[in-house]
Amino acid sequence: MKIRSTQFGRFVLTAFLILLLYTATKGIAQTSKPATSYPSHLPYSFGNFVWWSDEELRALLKKRIPDLGDEIPTTESSIDRMRVALGMILKENGITADIYSQEPSYFGSARDPEAPEPSIEFSILNPQILLDKIVWKVEPENLTALLQADAHWGEGKPDSKFGDWFRRSRIKEVLHQNGYLDTQVQINRQPPVKVGDHYQDSLTVSVIAGPQYHVSTIMADGGPLLIGRDLSRFYEMKEGDVPGRYPMGGLESKLREYYLHYGYADVEIMILPVLDRDHALVSYRLDVNPGPVYHLRSITVERLNAEQESKVKELLGMKPGDIYLDEAITGLYHKIADELMLKGYNFSFEPKRDNHANLIDLTLSFHKEGGESSVTIK
Repeated sequence: MKIRSTQFGRFVLTAFLILLLYTATKGIAQTSKPATSYPSHLPYSFGNFVWWSDEELRALLKKRIPDLGDEIPTTESSIDRMRVALGMILKENGITADIYSQEPSYFGSARDPEAPEPSIEFSILNPQILLDKIVWKVEPENLTALLQADAHWGEGKPDSKFGDWFRRSRIKEVLHQNGYLDTQVQINRQPPVKVGDHYQDSLTVSVIAGPQYHVSTIMADGGPLLIGRDLSRFYEMKEGDVPGRYPMGGLESKLREYYLHYGYADVEIMILPVLDRDHALVSYRLDVNPGPVYHLRSITVERLNAEQESKVKELLGMKPGDIYLDEAITGLYHKIADELMLKGYNFSFEPKRDNHANLIDLTLSFHKEGGESSVTIK
């Protein structure tokens, strides 16, 4: 992630704001994918310019930057030009502000399909824009208390339009866990008001929950390693239940662990809900896409002497040509704790994949405790 700012202090506060705003938690497939090259152009977005809609602000910018399109070059000069133009727009409206830009770090990786696309985001660092309160309009009204009880709405904290996406996502998550699978959410922001040295704005959140669904059927195909096996004892729900967060209970994690044990490092577990909107029923189907089996091609041990390196390879219990097993790495952490010649050491590991040959080159980089973070997975 690239963060450009004029002072180190701004960087620290920026990092805090990013951490605060990116607290949404979604399931993401934990598989290593080849890195995508950083693009030469990216869309741009606005984090907390709460005086204008995105469309209004884009129109104002295009008057100042005649050649501005929907993307800008990812160069220092292009990003600086945007910051200067945004600063002038604010100044003309009586607002003196420090503006920073944040470039995304995720390309080609799994992410929430409703999340904003990767973009260069421009935001106001000072003065702070804080969320004052949220006005709820919920249908049916009896669900209002359920949503208000959630502690993640950010009142009294720095506000951002990215936060609107998070709120929509969180509202749907809360209601989905209670069987409302067709929820619609609209967020409207009220004009900000200056209070002391900062600004406050308020939101009106309109929610139409839709009907409460019930489960019609649940099916699970365990894939090629479990052909024909009845997996129903692992289901968390049964027919007629209101669907919750985990319709298959712990089956998804058990299947992933099982396939990883046999070298399927790219296994994907997919749970597809199918809605019957006419009858407010939902059916679930789990499928396994195992992907290829990976084998270990090479092991490199760094920062140890020859005797220690030999002991590490012995303790790992996985040699070139063997099926690559994540559990061997986990086991190694426990084994070195009891080995005298490795006392006080820890390590990070980096499995580099050759996706064409289905091979993995493993690097184990050792360090003394306290020298680096104790566990780093690169």
